[in-house]
Amino acid sequence: MSDKRRVALIITGGTIDSLGKDRLDLAWYIEANKRIDTPELLAQLPELQTVAAVESVPFRRLPSHALVDKDWLEMVRTIHDILDNSKADGVVITHGTNTIEETAYFLNLTLKTDKPVVIVGSMRPASALSADGYLNLFNAVRVAADPQSRGRGCLLVMNDAIYSGRDVTKNATYRVEAFQSRDLGPLGYADADGKVVYYHMPAKKHTTATEFDVRTLDSLPRVDVVVSYVGADGKMIEAAAAAGAKGIVSAATGAGRPTPAEDAAFDRVYKEKGVLMCLCSRVGSGRVVRSPGLAKRGFVAGDNLQAWKARVLLALALSKTNNADEIQRMFDTY
Repeated sequence: MSDKRRVALIITGGTIDSLGKDRLDLAWYIEANKRIDTPELLAQLPELQTVAAVESVPFRRLPSHALVDKDWLEMVRTIHDILDNSKADGVVITHGTNTIEETAYFLNLTLKTDKPVVIVGSMRPASALSADGYLNLFNAVRVAADPQSRGRGCLLVMNDAIYSGRDVTKNATYRVEAFQSRDLGPLGYADADGKVVYYHMPAKKHTTATEFDVRTLDSLPRVDVVVSYVGADGKMIEAAAAAGAKGIVSAATGAGRPTPAEDAAFDRVYKEKGVLMCLCSRVGSGRVVRSPGLAKRGFVAGDNLQAWKARVLLALALSKTNNADEIQRMFDTY
């Protein structure tokens, strides 16, 4: 009997399986609207069988910027079906890089397993000269098959580095070194000598330690993101509230300062409609903290989460409560 580790592969699409018009099509390949099919993608990587028995699992393909909350909910159920009904030791998900960090954080908060779930993408299409996707996928399977990866939450593997799904973010539009964890760095590496090496564990609670089990949910509360800039008024905030938002994340200036007009609008929609506001920063690094004045107004502080990641946590929090202090506890925990 084979002693290989078993890894399930879910292919959702993105640059990693895209095909351009030629090997130098590194920017407009999405307009070619061509994809390499799953058997051919796997055929390009016979080396996968040296590290794991890989089995693909059907899931619809779509660009990551087309995802909606229901896709995430279905993905969670699919992953649980795989891990509950097969002998898979881990799961790898290919994903477009545009929103890969949001999916990684959602899975980090909602999966109820300590088995490795690794999400991976690429910055160059499969047809490109020096395409990075093949090695990224190989490394993702290595990480998912490695027993050391268990219990670390949802992981993202790109450019040899292993990141926590909570902390990683995209920092460049085309560079293969696009992904970083700005405040904390990677957890480890899928290194050149064939070893998977880790240097630290995530400190924030995740997966089996969270209070979010979404397997029975059909939707999530609407949460919108509003960006601050010089002269920003409250119109976008009022529009979000009118559209049915239960929460709004403010990507504010500096250490978390909306404009005075935005502040007034936040107070207004909170008082009139109970729309809860989470304060983050557009800066890209560092914490936003909850002052006594913000607590009194019912504001929540997003810690060091990017605004789009805070949106994920706020939507999950609002599926359980609309109490600002309780939601702040969740932001401090996760």
